[in-house]
Amino acid sequence: MKSKYRIRFLLVSSTLIVLIAGFIKPVDRTHFLDTSYYHKAQEKLDSLKNHSSTSQPSQLEAGWAKTNITPDYATPLSGYGSRKGALSTGVHDSLWARGFIFKNHDEKIAFVTLDALLIPPTVTYQLMKRLPSIGYDIHHVYLTATHTHCSVGAWGTSWIGGKFAGDFDQKIVNQLASSILDVIMQAEKNLEPAIIGYAEYDAPELVTNRLVGKDGIIDPWFRVVKIQKKSGSSALLTTFAAHATCLSEEEYRFSRDYPGALVDSLEALENIEFAAFAAGGVGSHRPESGGYGQFDRINWLASSLTKKVHHESINLKEKSRMKMVLMTIPLREAHWRFSENWRFRPWVFKWFIEDSPQYITAFRIGNIVFSGTPCDFSGELIPEIKNGIPANDIHLIVTSFNGGYVGYITKDCWYDIKGYETFIMNWYGPYNGQYFVNMIRKIVNIIIA
Repeated sequence: MKSKYRIRFLLVSSTLIVLIAGFIKPVDRTHFLDTSYYHKAQEKLDSLKNHSSTSQPSQLEAGWAKTNITPDYATPLSGYGSRKGALSTGVHDSLWARGFIFKNHDEKIAFVTLDALLIPPTVTYQLMKRLPSIGYDIHHVYLTATHTHCSVGAWGTSWIGGKFAGDFDQKIVNQLASSILDVIMQAEKNLEPAIIGYAEYDAPELVTNRLVGKDGIIDPWFRVVKIQKKSGSSALLTTFAAHATCLSEEEYRFSRDYPGALVDSLEALENIEFAAFAAGGVGSHRPESGGYGQFDRINWLASSLTKKVHHESINLKEKSRMKMVLMTIPLREAHWRFSENWRFRPWVFKWFIEDSPQYITAFRIGNIVFSGTPCDFSGELIPEIKNGIPANDIHLIVTSFNGGYVGYITKDCWYDIKGYETFIMNWYGPYNGQYFVNMIRKIVNIIIA
């Protein structure tokens, strides 16, 4: 009898072990330099380098436009899972898509930023199909977002997408994609000869490292690109590293958060017709409070950043080289960790997440280079990227949310901190920080060669 129970116990135990083994496995801590995905990335870089051509500087043309993307009916807000998909209750300030067209003798490239948590992958996939209808493709459209946590949701098709953006609504995806197409076409209609320049303003008092505080570093620079048309009208394209989270999860109205107030404030400057904002290295940064709460904090941040801008003194150039590249980057298999060294198997993760593009974009216009990332990218990594770019006259601007989403990319030394950014949302680690630094450096060096 005891033998029978012992056999049953062994069978049940063996079955449980097999089932558990099917769901979990150790965290793969192979350094990225020793992985197959890194070698595939190197092959892609070699191909990109071999097919890259250098153009001569030529006359720049530029145009800009915006279109309202605020839904005319209640939708879930995106940004905070604690809202649990609740519907919006109204509009505090409207949401916009803002776009630029840059054109010279060799290239025509669109730059679009949405007042949104991110550019949803569902929207990117639709754009890939629809852009050719207006004479573009995804390789000539640079995408980014302001990262406000009070924008339209309903664009995620997975369990995770639903947690952060509520129940899926195809109409929202269609509207966002159509708005991006519309703003590109509007901007192209007002192309004019233009000149362009760059400035950066130190603002360490307005941003802090939300991940590790003073144990880490901050990216303190308010980066500003000025474009001035021959007719005299001017625009400012700006980035900053502070998360757009002045508004809490208790705000259920649509709002652009501090990037919206900043854009409005910049457009009130003398001789500035148009302004736009893109989220920079927000992956480990939050805005300082200044002792204010909610909307007062928004206004303090916007006015403080605006006061730093002296756009009249920005040196502007007439002729520019232009180039944009988009490279899909191989990654380690995605996973969720439930302890420091154990994770659910990748197939479990894929069951909960929607498919997403995973590429890095780089856009050169003169000596200004934008690099777009498919993630919440940490500003702590930007100095490391710049140190690997030997050309001293290149102004690098790294932005987040370029149309794909692969979670948070932070410094590798923080990988085992049990925090939201490093533990819950670091889906493809470890060593992703240095991997992205490595990839961005090499792609930027290719397009500036």
